[in-house]
Amino acid sequence: MAMEDLCRFFSDLDICGSSPDFLDENPGGVWRAAVHEGRWVGGTTAGGCLNNRDSFWTNPQFRVNVSGECLETNTLVSLMQKHDKRNRRLVQNLHIGFCVFQVDPFKAQTGKFPASFFNTRSPVAQTKTYMNAREVMELLSLKPGEYLIVPSTFKPNETASFILTIHSKTDTSCYENSADHKKDRVQKAKKRRNSQEEEKKRTLFRRYSDKFEEVDAERLQLILNEDVLKGDLKSGGFSIDACRSMTSITGRLNGEEFLRLWNKVVTYKDIFFRTDVSRTGTLSLSELRNAFLATEIFQRLSDGKGMTLRESEWFLVSMYT
Repeated sequence: MAMEDLCRFFSDLDICGSSPDFLDENPGGVWRAAVHEGRWVGGTTAGGCLNNRDSFWTNPQFRVNVSGECLETNTLVSLMQKHDKRNRRLVQNLHIGFCVFQVDPFKAQTGKFPASFFNTRSPVAQTKTYMNAREVMELLSLKPGEYLIVPSTFKPNETASFILTIHSKTDTSCYENSADHKKDRVQKAKKRRNSQEEEKKRTLFRRYSDKFEEVDAERLQLILNEDVLKGDLKSGGFSIDACRSMTSITGRLNGEEFLRLWNKVVTYKDIFFRTDVSRTGTLSLSELRNAFLATEIFQRLSDGKGMTLRESEWFLVSMYT
């Protein structure tokens, strides 16, 4: 085809290649590639861009170790959306991008980096803008060290698959940092036992209890909402159905059972207010995750690989935990 015809009949020309060798002024340079496939899942691993401080950390994370000398541009990071083959022509591209963070001072960190890491550090490199393109890429100059690459969609809770490709002119190791973090849990409240406080609770309970020193669901609702919660919650407190579920075995609670319930309610209320960082009176998905971690319910029942419960154990956990 003559050059004149090419210019006349075509307006765009895409040159595709599996290696960025053509970008290198040194023809003797060798680029190495590491390819990783991942997925953003709405509600779990789709935290959105860095503007979403409370959920950005939930995005997939990839640790990269760059060695050698940084004398020139040495790394090309490519992020491509991987559409479902069956509906590829119908799918609209999401706005995607990525951030690169230096983690040398935090090499001892294992598992996923928590929200506190991203709230106190700025990226050393990132895509110039989030684009609704099939692929975005950036050519970087990274000094020797360890880095964290976090690909994300611009908005949180957008589900899509992606391919992250890291081309490097130096020896580079890369792996997905997929393990759950363990260092950003909500600080546990210290348990303090005070005999005077315990006696006050018992006295209060006796005001509502019958001659057998027990309370039914209706009286339990009064105590919890008027004396324990005291109108602190936006939801309005415990419903009668919730109180009936807590007394479902015998229909009543005695003094010792009530004290245990009171302590649990106070503990969970404190956890709620500590995890409600947005101060909305409700918990977002990421805040709810932190609240569950703070209760340590699953950690106490886990064997390190998973959690298996007998029917009776599941009943007790669902009703009284």
